[in-house]
Amino acid sequence: MSRCIIIAPLYRGEEREWLTPQEGDLLMCADAGWSAAVRHGLKPSLVIGDFDSMPEPEAPEAEVIRLPVHKDDTDMVACLREGRQRGYRSFIMAGCLGGRFDHTISNLQCLYDCALRGETAWMCDGQNRVTVLLPGRYQLPALPGRKLSLLAFSTEARGVTLTGTEWPLDGATLSARWPLGCSNEFRAETADLSFTEGALIVAYCEDL
Repeated sequence: MSRCIIIAPLYRGEEREWLTPQEGDLLMCADAGWSAAVRHGLKPSLVIGDFDSMPEPEAPEAEVIRLPVHKDDTDMVACLREGRQRGYRSFIMAGCLGGRFDHTISNLQCLYDCALRGETAWMCDGQNRVTVLLPGRYQLPALPGRKLSLLAFSTEARGVTLTGTEWPLDGATLSARWPLGCSNEFRAETADLSFTEGALIVAYCEDL
């Protein structure tokens, strides 16, 4: 599936192999993500933003969409919308973890919105890869050096069953009040996950 790759301002060159566009992919930037992408050798074809954190780029090779400063949506929401309008249903958001806490949470909410739309969406920053999943069955491949965390993004996530890890689960209920699913370890090449109600944050995290 072709991917829409969005570079946000906190990008520091991580996950370069994963983020390098392949045929059919769209590489775009959210506002000052343009400067970060260019600094690390990426060549975006589109930049979207209100340019409150950088001057509008003079880039003849890239399309520029200017947004009003006073608006309801964040630049990331605008980027996701533009990607959808261009036919993409698989998104990677890089450089949007850390920094301002409110932006990190708003980007998590974007992942949840993507899940509700039936899309695939991940955030990454080199130390973490994060997505939000809705009820169903999933195979989660192990990533070298990464722990696996399952955290409720709804009040509760019910019927959570997990195999292939150090601490398996069998029909468990994960609550937003208690991080029971934090910092698990893979014991197989793939972990099998299923759950019946709620929403889960799935995070691959590496200790630094």
